[in-house]
Amino acid sequence: MAVPRFTKVVIGELENDIPPGAMNTFLAVGDINADGRPDIVLSGRHGRMAWFENPGAGGEWRRHLMADVRNMECGGQIVDLDGDGYADVVLGAEAGADEIWWWHNPGLHGGLWPRRTIAKTGGHQLHDAAIGDITGDCVTSLVFWNQRHGQPGGATLYRVALPQDPTVSPWPGLEVIATGKEEDGQPEEGLSVADIDGDGHDELLAGTWWYKRAGGEWRAHKLVQGGYITTRLAAGDLDGDGRLEVVVSEGDPCVYGRSRGRLAWFKPGEDIREPWQEHLLADDLLDAHTLRLANLCGSGRLDILTGEVGVARLYDERPPRLLIYENDGRGGFDPHVIDEGSGIHEGALADLRGSGRLDIVGRPLHGPERWKLHVWYNEG
Repeated sequence: MAVPRFTKVVIGELENDIPPGAMNTFLAVGDINADGRPDIVLSGRHGRMAWFENPGAGGEWRRHLMADVRNMECGGQIVDLDGDGYADVVLGAEAGADEIWWWHNPGLHGGLWPRRTIAKTGGHQLHDAAIGDITGDCVTSLVFWNQRHGQPGGATLYRVALPQDPTVSPWPGLEVIATGKEEDGQPEEGLSVADIDGDGHDELLAGTWWYKRAGGEWRAHKLVQGGYITTRLAAGDLDGDGRLEVVVSEGDPCVYGRSRGRLAWFKPGEDIREPWQEHLLADDLLDAHTLRLANLCGSGRLDILTGEVGVARLYDERPPRLLIYENDGRGGFDPHVIDEGSGIHEGALADLRGSGRLDIVGRPLHGPERWKLHVWYNEG
């Protein structure tokens, strides 16, 4: 096994310096122009949303304006909602609004993307969205957290089925999966869709719980104990036993008063409805808001990619890091620092050059490089 070498490149910029809270909040990767190459979408909290066109190996990335925006959160999705062959964007509002929207890809026509409302909940900050069949009936659902739905209190977890005509506004049939969900006083976040119980149907992993639809009702099972907050989530078979494990990082603990955050993986016991066993990997991370699983070190096993947003006032004494935790196949993970100093928020993995290797895409949330869009090309 060998840790891959990465070459860091700035491929573009998107300046969104409109106060309050000037920053780029949303990043995702998907094929926007249906040419078979992964492109990148980036949005400011306030200002502009744009997509960056992948030129293939050796070319120059081009930026295309999508929309003027206000009150954008992170954790959205790139997905073809209307089945026209072009990927659309789903994204919710931050603390300044109470809606979740989708932007319709104009395809070959080009130009600005029309925005349509999926839901207006009455509660602000809709952090994270996931899409999949979580009801076991071949119906595609959109799930999202509404962190400030019931202030004061915890987050509300919503589900709505993808309508036959997604241009209808709002989407009909919005339902609550759970409400009042918080951990250590912080509204929960983080979503993942995976077959948690191995029955051949996907369930929903949300915050520190997993949810299963049974008999027309949602049943909640506690998975993560220990006061993990602002969770980022990923599921995969880490030790080759044929069962899924779950990896959890704390994405924003420093923002909410803690000095450091944790990264751990959790293994199910005989009864998966009981809390899973914690395997702590790190407890000194500065807002690890990037979490991905992939075979990055060439062993065929799932390694862990995580990256720190960093704390702005601590950049000089403790710069943020981008790390790969190499899977040894026996439940152990060896950390390797890939980069240090830039910070990364909502980082993604994609084979950008058709090399057969996964590259890393990211951008800082704050700091001197906050408007730059970075790619770490995987040199093998």
